[in-house]
Amino acid sequence: MKVRTRSRLILAAMAFIFLIALSFITQFVILDSFRTIEKQQMSADVERVISNLNNQETAVAATCRDWAGRDETYAFLGGSNSSGPHGTFDQPLLLGTLDIDYLLMYNTSGQLVFSEGAMTSDGTPEGIPGQLQNIIDDSIIPAGVPGGVSGRHGVSFLNGEPVILAGYAIRGSDQSEPSRGTLVMVRVLSSQRIGDMESVLQIPDFSIGPSSVVSSAGVLNATDIQKMKKGQIISQPVNNSLMGGTAMISGIEDKPTYLALQVFTDRTLFTDVQTSILIIAVSIVILSAIFIVAVQFLLQRFVLGPLSSLDNDIKIVGKSGDLSRRIPEKGDEEIVSVTRALNQMLADLEEKRAELSAARSELAERNRDLEEFNRKANLYLDIYLDVITYEILNAIMGLRGYAEYLNDMAHENEKRFLKKIIDLAQKSNNVIRNIETISRIYKMQPGVVAVNLENIIQQEIAARPNLHITLEGCARSVCANDMLGVVFDNLFSNSLKFGGSEVSIMVSGWENREGMLEISVADNGPGIADEMKPGIFDRFAKDTKTRSSYGLGLHIVKMLIEGYGGRVWADDRIPGDASSGVAICFTLRLAKK
Repeated sequence: MKVRTRSRLILAAMAFIFLIALSFITQFVILDSFRTIEKQQMSADVERVISNLNNQETAVAATCRDWAGRDETYAFLGGSNSSGPHGTFDQPLLLGTLDIDYLLMYNTSGQLVFSEGAMTSDGTPEGIPGQLQNIIDDSIIPAGVPGGVSGRHGVSFLNGEPVILAGYAIRGSDQSEPSRGTLVMVRVLSSQRIGDMESVLQIPDFSIGPSSVVSSAGVLNATDIQKMKKGQIISQPVNNSLMGGTAMISGIEDKPTYLALQVFTDRTLFTDVQTSILIIAVSIVILSAIFIVAVQFLLQRFVLGPLSSLDNDIKIVGKSGDLSRRIPEKGDEEIVSVTRALNQMLADLEEKRAELSAARSELAERNRDLEEFNRKANLYLDIYLDVITYEILNAIMGLRGYAEYLNDMAHENEKRFLKKIIDLAQKSNNVIRNIETISRIYKMQPGVVAVNLENIIQQEIAARPNLHITLEGCARSVCANDMLGVVFDNLFSNSLKFGGSEVSIMVSGWENREGMLEISVADNGPGIADEMKPGIFDRFAKDTKTRSSYGLGLHIVKMLIEGYGGRVWADDRIPGDASSGVAICFTLRLAKK
């Protein structure tokens, strides 16, 4: 990657990381702080609404208590609880003055003896809703208390609207007198009154409804609802422009009932902050882009440009191979220093190349001399080996001939010594033959051809008609040459040498998992100890326990097999039983058909 590209990527990555950090700070620090402030403000607004409801509840209770303590109210329920001056209460306009919507009187038996509703818009008194009696029966005049629960007041829900109720015992001004019944006053929190509350409290919108509205809507979970029933206020954003707060208000009924108070306010501050943050973010993005362009320009002008020029000059030197060329020194101090170092390196390389060229010429001359010396040495060695092996073989053959001639005329005691001379002569003859074979291997031209394995083995078997040799799976073509027969000649000779004339030899072949032909030459003669198996292919390896000497035969086998691209090793004829015969195994590459 070029420095220019890398620098751009680094600047872009830094800007990206900066924007992510800015977004994180904005989202989780600034906006969360404002959300916390919003929730606190919302909780305060909900508490103000609850406080206003409590004040209204206290005012209704005070009005009810005041009128229940008046003598005319006490006189109204005097006697049979059905007579008395009705004029005092039979005035719908009075209820409007008291800011009361319904007034109800009950005798000590819990029976409704008087009720009055406030004046409607068309000038007629408003009727008493039937559901109101159920609320009163569940709260102020519950079952079993016909005289009512004096001083009880609270909030309930009537025909889709919240209402405030208060009930007091009617005793007149003399509180020592027995109660003649219960006075109940009801104020309905109509939409007009709630609108007035919103204006007074400066709250955009709030509503009071059954708790089931909140539960069924799925806005709050069961845990939040339980918290609200314990007095907590739950504040959370409704959307980006509206904040909501919810609280539970205990109802006036005997059975546990709750009303849900929901307050909603505009998220003006939060929206303004979001807009400001967006403007700041856009400004930072623009400034970051300008900063990146400026930094890239300065880098290109003072760093990347000189480096690119230096890179091009180095490439020209590299392509031309002209070490005499020098790079112009320009740019800042550091780049000039690098250029000087490169020019010095080029001068040193030029000098070293001249020295190397001279040394190479001298080395080539010496190599030619060495090759000539080596050719002459090999020629003299070949002549020497040919002469010495020829002379030694002639001497050995003459020695063996004289020994065999004398053996026919010698006595028994003399024949024993002559037999040893003949055996030693034969052994020496074999050594000379092996040396000749090794010489042929070294002189052998590299490369292999396809040869018929079974034909080569049959030729070696024909030279030993008295040996018991069987073949299995050898009708294959392998990569070797005419020296492959030497491998089997040495292996068969070793089996005969150490196993005697009665030895049995099994030659088998099969294709292994590597796609090569694996060949085993196994005999039932004396085996080879496990600790001796790895070294039997070395020259003149010895095993003093079972076999006396392996000479050069197996070493020649190893040289030939490895020259064919295979490998050779020794194993037991019967796995795990080293005394029941040996198996010399090797691999050969299969010839392509």
